[in-house]
Amino acid sequence: MTRQKIIDLLAMSRFANLPTVWSNGLLGVLVGWSLFREQAHLGPLPLTLLGLALSCLYLGGCFFNDWHDLDFDQKTRPDRPIPSGRWPRQTILLLAVLLMAGGLAITALVSLPATLFSAAIIVCILAYTKWHKIHPASFLFMAGARAFIYPAAAFSLLDWPQFTSLPENPSFFFILFGLGLGSYILGISLTARAETSPDPLGEVKKNLPVLFLCSPILFFSVPLLIGKNGFALPPLLLFVAVTAFSVRSLRSTHNVGAFVSRTLAAIPLVDFLLVFPLAPHPIFWIICPALALGALALQKIAPAT
Repeated sequence: MTRQKIIDLLAMSRFANLPTVWSNGLLGVLVGWSLFREQAHLGPLPLTLLGLALSCLYLGGCFFNDWHDLDFDQKTRPDRPIPSGRWPRQTILLLAVLLMAGGLAITALVSLPATLFSAAIIVCILAYTKWHKIHPASFLFMAGARAFIYPAAAFSLLDWPQFTSLPENPSFFFILFGLGLGSYILGISLTARAETSPDPLGEVKKNLPVLFLCSPILFFSVPLLIGKNGFALPPLLLFVAVTAFSVRSLRSTHNVGAFVSRTLAAIPLVDFLLVFPLAPHPIFWIICPALALGALALQKIAPAT
């Protein structure tokens, strides 16, 4: 296998975004530990299997998206691996199916509740892939594929009887997390689109997408306020600083690709807003910033989009 084919494979899989998936999983596990501490089954092997399963689901979904988009890529990006002929289309489909099926099977080894939400991730992947070139509302499925990582990770700490006999339904919190992360990802798209708009934009239309970028401050802080923990200042300052730098750099250089890559790599800093106060030990405080830096480093090997 040539070096170019390996890079093509890594690019199609968007493997540079894996650290952002792991940070989503970390936050989910910490939320589950916080909510279900007396019932939770926590160990290194289940957590390792969970990380592997989430990675397989993400990589498989990205391969499936490239397989599906052949007709569009032939017209707009014929240099991509499948339309250029460097990778057979059916090989990519096989990889996608094996990875998604494997991810679902691995979560079944961890816990049945995790399997339920992993299946929901796959449904969102399939729906987004089918409609993302057709209908703008398909964004909700892309956001859903990310958002379901949180409950998949949180409920991986429980077996099925524990899951079905929970005294309280924690879905409110997971909805908030999903809205926060989904709004942030939408903000990336809208901010990039506003910068490349051929028409001059007023200040309101130019700055509204930035509010979406900053929305995790609200959605991720509400659970802290409900729990009377207040704001977690260090991750808040870091998130605001990185977001402000990214927007300022975009407006000065107009480099949309760099902005998108940088803000995608910053997803662990979104999770850090809650990982910081929920962490059972200060050693956890370095994980999300390290994952963000790791995502940036992996982008040097293959692009994140």
